[in-house]
Amino acid sequence: MAILLQVIFFILLLYVFLITRYIYGWKKIKKIKNDSFFPTVSIVIALRNEEKVVARLLMSLQSQIYDISKLEIILVNDHSNDSTLELLKESDIENIHILNMPKGQNGKKKAISRGVTFASGEIIIASDADCTFHPNWVNKMVSYFANDEVKLVSGPVVLEKQKGILQKFQALEFLSLIVSGAGAIGVKDAIFCNGANMAYRKDVFIQFNDFNDSKTVSGDDVFLLHNLKQKYPASIVFAKDKDIIVRTSSEKNLSSYINQRKRWASKSSEYKDFSSIYVSYLVFLTNLCLVFLIFMAILDKSFFNFLCIFYLIKYIVDFVLLYPVLKFFTRQDLTKWIFPFEFFYSFYIILIIVLSFTQNFVWKGRVHIK
Repeated sequence: MAILLQVIFFILLLYVFLITRYIYGWKKIKKIKNDSFFPTVSIVIALRNEEKVVARLLMSLQSQIYDISKLEIILVNDHSNDSTLELLKESDIENIHILNMPKGQNGKKKAISRGVTFASGEIIIASDADCTFHPNWVNKMVSYFANDEVKLVSGPVVLEKQKGILQKFQALEFLSLIVSGAGAIGVKDAIFCNGANMAYRKDVFIQFNDFNDSKTVSGDDVFLLHNLKQKYPASIVFAKDKDIIVRTSSEKNLSSYINQRKRWASKSSEYKDFSSIYVSYLVFLTNLCLVFLIFMAILDKSFFNFLCIFYLIKYIVDFVLLYPVLKFFTRQDLTKWIFPFEFFYSFYIILIIVLSFTQNFVWKGRVHIK
């Protein structure tokens, strides 16, 4: 048992080193300012059955402060069977293009690929239909490309503030992913980004996109990032700017939340990037160790001290990582939830990983079979 405890605390030590690295990476990221770079830009968004959010999306896109002669909006309808397409056609935005996916082709990755192929902009900005944007979003995102070495920009995303314990749990978990991804980019070892807020050069997408070779239905963001990283690891940056924050909606109930996370976790089976695989296993093992200590402490009181030490160390390092990002997003109200979050997250992450490899999930009305 002594050897097992040594292994457990060695895993914790590796976890502490990893999170400390991300803390350093987040602090290392600096906001840039360049108001004299105005390339041609294409916003590409895939939509399927989004009638409830279309009006809000169009209004937010129309609010963008950017030279309209250099900006186009490409919305790709992925066989919606509600009124999404009709609502899109009612738009009077002059620089909008509505594309329909051809029969026999479907899914977000193929829709994004179709939109980018059609795009005339040298810079592509990708997002999701349920998002809203600051009027300076486009202007600030493209400013990073004034540096010729920058090929992909990952932007900050936050869940809209809502009441309820489930919503708070989602928001905290979501921000932990955002800061981890940003911190990894900050130390030039990108592991993931969020497709709700990312930009890249069109020629980069054409060169590094392998959507057609991937079996997963999602992953339009992370697989492009991984492919680019292999050749140009220093070309990926994180946009640490509040005007670039994209806001999106959280899942309304536990069932849809678990279903979404199963879909997210299912992508990991196709990871080829060593750092991403390492982080996935390390996070899983760290939380598995915590769950093991919880059960052992219930069965044997002598394990209670080990549990407390493990829990406290993990909580402190996670708190140091999360608090700066909570301040950045003005979500300090979530600070008090970090301590209990540690407990529930350990059980939750193990459950999600098991379910992602054993159960089907539903996305946009389509059942995806394992």
